[in-house]
Amino acid sequence: MASERQWIAAALVGASLSLAAVAQADPSAADRETARSLMQEARNLRDKGDMPGALRRFQAADAIMHVPTTGLEVARAQVALGLLVEARDTIAGIRQTTAKPNEPPQFKEARANADKLEASLEGRVPAITIVLHGAAAGDQAAVTVDEVPLSAEVVGLPRRVDPGHHVIVAKTAHAEGKQEIDVTEGQQQEVQVTLVATEPAPGVVESAPQSPPVEETPPSPTTSHGPTALTWAGVALAGAGVAVGTVAGVLSMSKKSLLESECTDHICGPSSDGTYNSANTFATMSTIAFAAAGAGAAVAVVSLIVGHSTVSAPAAQTPEALRITPWMGLGTAGLRGAF
Repeated sequence: MASERQWIAAALVGASLSLAAVAQADPSAADRETARSLMQEARNLRDKGDMPGALRRFQAADAIMHVPTTGLEVARAQVALGLLVEARDTIAGIRQTTAKPNEPPQFKEARANADKLEASLEGRVPAITIVLHGAAAGDQAAVTVDEVPLSAEVVGLPRRVDPGHHVIVAKTAHAEGKQEIDVTEGQQQEVQVTLVATEPAPGVVESAPQSPPVEETPPSPTTSHGPTALTWAGVALAGAGVAVGTVAGVLSMSKKSLLESECTDHICGPSSDGTYNSANTFATMSTIAFAAAGAGAAVAVVSLIVGHSTVSAPAAQTPEALRITPWMGLGTAGLRGAF
């Protein structure tokens, strides 16, 4: 029984050693060629100023080779992009690689340069200390920094972050708060986050807020350009003037024709004086009536252009509200109406 257990233990140890050997196996020729190509592409992009593209290729090459030279290029690109926290983590990974007796001298040089880069970062990595306010007793706040969850034990203690803009969000079962902050290299910043209630705590009944009384404000006066009584009066006067002027003109021309038949060689006798006077009277009345028509039309147009101040739309006056009618008599005429 004991020998069987020893055999099983030896088999497990052998399997573990075999897996470790596979995990630490050297990259294939295709892997190494791919890594060399990625490194060259990364350097070209870095020379062109495309640091994000360069970093991506450096990281891909380092994932294949995982040697100090590839790791150093990753760390340098991260520093150039302001990813100081990530750069220090990459440098820590370089230090964990074990030096081999037959390794290239470039690896030893890369480790030394990684140590120098680490020293240059000392004191440059900023830190923020998150201080929460307004959390109810017993409520555990879930805090995130740039959407990354923060351990509850770190809240209230300095947390290392990269330089730049950061968003801090804290939430409990009944409240939440948010704060945004910009930090620079080496800055030690305290961030105050105030939690605001999002729903009432258990057992608390909130009364509906009372709406303030609505005060009615009188309507503001506005300028209306609609027709008014004055407009319709002008229209009526214009219409009546045209009617009277037309009739009087026709009568004046009729009297003039009668004179032409009564007078010989434009010489009229005493019997034609009445006809002559009537013709002149009707002509004068026609002129006056047409002048009145023009004045009425002008009044109507001006009243529409100028407009009038009103609070509520008044009921429009209709022509039926005005009664203006022309009248004529023997040798005379005029207008008659009521408003």
